[in-house]
Amino acid sequence: MRAWWLVMLMGVMLAGCATPSRNGKPLSAEQTASPEWQGRISVQVQGSNPSSMSASFSLRGDAKSGELDLYSPLGTTLGALQWTPQWVQLSDGGKHQFFNSLNELTERATGAALPVDAIFGWLQGRDVQATGWLADLSAAPQGMVTARRISPAPEVMLRIKLDR
Repeated sequence: MRAWWLVMLMGVMLAGCATPSRNGKPLSAEQTASPEWQGRISVQVQGSNPSSMSASFSLRGDAKSGELDLYSPLGTTLGALQWTPQWVQLSDGGKHQFFNSLNELTERATGAALPVDAIFGWLQGRDVQATGWLADLSAAPQGMVTARRISPAPEVMLRIKLDR
């Protein structure tokens, strides 16, 4: 009986090391030509209702049309965010929710509306301005980007660490 539990534990541990598989959705020509980033993202929201979210991610596309997949430490998909000029969607656990804007979608997925246009620039090492946000790109050559929203309240801290 003890050996059976050890085998189960090892199986769970090995599953946690597995690389999450991509969904089979075809990418547009623009998305295929765009860079892809993978790493870890953390969003901490301060204020009267503080919250935090941390996940591994895979980001493809650009601010107009793209996909962001979020994964748990064990590699299970926490959510898949997709956007085009026509629609914005969050898929999680087989449920699909549609939103009016990318700001609404990122707020639902991470706890804060994120400046997606600026994030794409920051990931490329460009000091893109976003209203209310201060970005620190000093560690961008090492694959680390941090940004802090100071206005409007509540304060939000965004940290991205890219896989190298």
